Amino acid sequence: MSQTASQKAVATLDQGFISNEIEDVYASHLDLNGFCTVDNELEGVDGDIRTINVYGASGNAEKVAEGQGNTGYISTTLLERKYRIECAQAWFPYSDEALKRDSVAVQTGVARLGASLFDQVNADLYGEMAKASRAVVSTAPDFNAFVDAAAAIDFSDGNETAREYQGRTIPTLWAIMDPKSLAAARKAMAAQIVYDPTLAWAQGYVGTVAGIALFVKKNATEKMIYVGTDKAVTIFNKTGVETEIAARGKEEANKRQNNLFARKYYIAALTHDDQIVQLALTGASVHKIDIAAGDGTTVAFTLSETPSDTPVVSVNGEVLSTGYSISSKTLTFTTAPAVDDVIVVDYHYTAS
Repeated sequence: MSQTASQKAVATLDQGFISNEIEDVYASHLDLNGFCTVDNELEGVDGDIRTINVYGASGNAEKVAEGQGNTGYISTTLLERKYRIECAQAWFPYSDEALKRDSVAVQTGVARLGASLFDQVNADLYGEMAKASRAVVSTAPDFNAFVDAAAAIDFSDGNETAREYQGRTIPTLWAIMDPKSLAAARKAMAAQIVYDPTLAWAQGYVGTVAGIALFVKKNATEKMIYVGTDKAVTIFNKTGVETEIAARGKEEANKRQNNLFARKYYIAALTHDDQIVQLALTGASVHKIDIAAGDGTTVAFTLSETPSDTPVVSVNGEVLSTGYSISSKTLTFTTAPAVDDVIVVDYHYTAS
């Protein structure tokens, strides 16, 4: 039986070819998941710190009569967050005998290196979803709840159009939930959930409701459903996969053992807070960020919700450990923040 180019590369330990093989597997998984935007321009090494901007916007147009003006306005938010370049590493040990006996088996292990790198990055992607700060609270995951969540997504840049990748449809709006929430959704919307065959390829896809593709994630947070678009979270990738076939020491050589390592450098970051919403069921722990501006005299600020944890308070990006107190929904500073100081309070509350 003739070998493919890939099998020959593995059999001859062509490291450059193996790197490309792993990168192809990793990239195809990432591009197809539909839950993020991919940016391949990252530069740096493991441990380097990068500042990522998180954008948000709110507000709507209004009808105004003669002599009247708007009662509200369009507002934008910009938060700067520090991120560390992460290194995802996968290890594949194999023997000389395994390589000679069946190079396809070893090739399968090489392919798994790429998939496992994606799995690690995908876990961080979900972690960034948990930083969403807007929420729709509902007693049940019913049709109205999903409609309200979809309505909270900003489609002003035209991202409501589904995209295609390698002949496959990527969902415009998605919802990720735990198995218990899915069971509750099925009970509440049995007649409204429809199956879209164009998404049959997508792992975890269970159906579509109100234009939202529903996905189940077995280790997702209970009672918390994230509804969003691929603009919400960005994966910043360093181009290429770094591979290393470790030099054999005396012990490895004696037992004819080989060790192949693959590494991917990346940052997963929430970049557009207006592209994702927490659909929080009663009892869920909901993430919230309140932003206020100092005026030089005000010392007491009212939070949107009553915190269920210890809030993180920062002024102009500097996290405070003293100089303030919080009682119920009131944040009180010892000294009034200066004019135009940006006050950010990051906390969780219990959905009710």
